[in-house]
Amino acid sequence: MDVLSHWLWGMAVTHGNIKGRFSGAMGVIPDLMAFVPVMIISVFTGHRNPSVDDTTRTEDFHPLSWEIYQWSHSAVTVLIGFLLTWYFLHKYGAPRFISRFYLATMSAKKQAALIWLPWLLNILTDIPSHTAQFFPTPVFHPISDWRYDGTRWSEPSVWFTNLAIIIVVYTTMILLERRRKASSQILAE
Repeated sequence: MDVLSHWLWGMAVTHGNIKGRFSGAMGVIPDLMAFVPVMIISVFTGHRNPSVDDTTRTEDFHPLSWEIYQWSHSAVTVLIGFLLTWYFLHKYGAPRFISRFYLATMSAKKQAALIWLPWLLNILTDIPSHTAQFFPTPVFHPISDWRYDGTRWSEPSVWFTNLAIIIVVYTTMILLERRRKASSQILAE
C-alpha cells in the first residue's frame, strides 16, 4: 500500500486516543525503515533504485531493502515491540515526549497496544496488496517464510477501493465527531 494510505490508516485506527501525527508516523515507519537507508546509501555508492512499475521485482532493489523489509513487516517484530513497550510503560510510566501524544488516560497495556497498532495495520494491509514478485509481506518472519501472493496496491481496483474506504472512514469519523459535539452542547445548555 502507498505511504500516504498507511499514514491515514494509522491515524484512523487510533482516532480519539493518540494524536494523528504520532500514529500516522507509526503507520509509515515500516516502509521508511526498509527504503530510506537504501536511498541514503545510494547517494554515496551510486546504486540506482529502479523506477517502480508493473514489471518491477524485489530483486531490482538494493538487497538491504529486502533484509530490512522482512523485519519491519513482521508481526513478530510488532509483538516483541509491543511487549517491550508494555513492560517499559508499566515499570517506568510514559516518558514526557510520548505522554503528550495521548488524548486520554489509559493503562500501560492499552498505551503500548495503541503505539504499535498502526505498525501492525501497515503489515496487515500490505499482505493482500503485495505480490510474490514485489515485496511480499513476510508476516511471520523469522519463524516462517509464509507469504501471500496478492494484488499490487497500484492496481486501479485496489487503489480506488482503498481510497473509497478511507473516504468513508474519515467521513464517518467527522460526522460522529460533529454529532458528539452537538450532543455535548445540548447537554451543556
